[in-house]
Amino acid sequence: MKEELIRVEHGCFQSEDCAYYFEISVSRGECIGIYVDDHLTSGTAYLDIFKGFSHMKSGKAFSCGRRVGGQALERWILQNSMIVDKYRFESRELTVQDFLLALGKPADRSQRQIVEQRLRSPEAAAMMQQMELCIPTNLSLAELSMLDYYRLCVFRVWLWKSELLILDRLTEILRQKDLEKLMQCVRLLLEQGTAVILFDLDEAFMYRCSDRIDVIKNRKTCYRLYPEEYGEKLYEILGWKCRSSGMKQVGQYSGDDLVLRASDLTFPGVPPLNFQIRSGEIACLRDENYSTAVQLRNCFLGGQRWLAGTFCLSGTVYTHGELAKLIGTEIGIQLERPDRPNGVLFDNLTALDNLSTCLLPKAGKRIAARQVTENILSEASRWFPREDLQKPLRAWSLPQRLRFSYYKWYLLNPKLLICFFPFAGQEAAHHEMIIDMLVTCAKRGMAIWVISSGIDAICEKTENQEFLRRLRYLN
Repeated sequence: MKEELIRVEHGCFQSEDCAYYFEISVSRGECIGIYVDDHLTSGTAYLDIFKGFSHMKSGKAFSCGRRVGGQALERWILQNSMIVDKYRFESRELTVQDFLLALGKPADRSQRQIVEQRLRSPEAAAMMQQMELCIPTNLSLAELSMLDYYRLCVFRVWLWKSELLILDRLTEILRQKDLEKLMQCVRLLLEQGTAVILFDLDEAFMYRCSDRIDVIKNRKTCYRLYPEEYGEKLYEILGWKCRSSGMKQVGQYSGDDLVLRASDLTFPGVPPLNFQIRSGEIACLRDENYSTAVQLRNCFLGGQRWLAGTFCLSGTVYTHGELAKLIGTEIGIQLERPDRPNGVLFDNLTALDNLSTCLLPKAGKRIAARQVTENILSEASRWFPREDLQKPLRAWSLPQRLRFSYYKWYLLNPKLLICFFPFAGQEAAHHEMIIDMLVTCAKRGMAIWVISSGIDAICEKTENQEFLRRLRYLN
């Protein structure tokens, strides 16, 4: 039996005035998958335990076999664990060595000297070679590839002899082949006795890598599944119908008018884009490592131009300089977090003002603004409570703001709606709402262009046949 590192029985954790009930058990060399039905609440609260933000109010806690109090458990976690999440640390000034040493973890001078000596040891060189991490320590952190950056994060866990590694949703960032290479590095830690916790929404990834999956549902640990229970059992627990894995078929929808044609559209470091999207179609462009999305976002929302190729919208070829006139009118841009900077919503404005701001200019100068605003309010009241429409959006719940962001495009009705990673970071409970709104916009005649890291698992869960019929993969 493996040595137990931490265990919490009947644990009640407090986070932002909400109580969460988690059962935690992690042993050396064990890889535990954590699947949550509500990532922005339950998932965040669970992660906050390892960040030191969520505190145990009651329950029994054990550390390395000894009964400890809540504060002692928190100290052990902060001293012995490291989190690797999808938010890359970007810096032009910091070097690899700075990242490994200065940003490793709080330590006194003697501890840091020991780690510095270990970094220069043949043992460290051998481990870096095993991880295929052939980079000089004076290299700028910003020059690392995505894969090497996350390999470096895992190596840092080994360097500091941390006993617990937490990986948070890396399937949303890394390509499949890069994820497998990273997990080879993680397995080296597992072989040496480091425990690993996987937070992820990709069941197939967790099935492959986890010794056990803990299911968090309704803000508490509800189920503990072992390999023989993977698959249909998880679908049953979460209330889904288990579907076949053959969801990658091309949709059977035949759109009407050709809206977008990209011919040899070329950006730095990205293969040329060649595809067509028709009205009413939901076309998905796979982007496993976010590289294409970054280039496209910089093109539509920034000043970056494409290197070569043709961008043709509704039969008219546009230069990059002419795109700015189309954004928000003929072309809608939906970001994964619509209320953040560069998003589509203004949090300080009322919902009605958000709609009026984009629709009034479209109405023309001769139309009475007051009359148009009243018409907008009347139409939107079919979707949302009238009193809510006159409140600032910051007072709305996240699901309603998200739904409202798509409704804005439904009213504006651009020819092309580009959605950057619409499901990334969203709670599983909101996926059906996003799917419904995408279909609603497509039915109005828009061409929907989805840039995503893959939505196969979401397709397997949805019962929206209209979405599956209209969906088509571009690559």
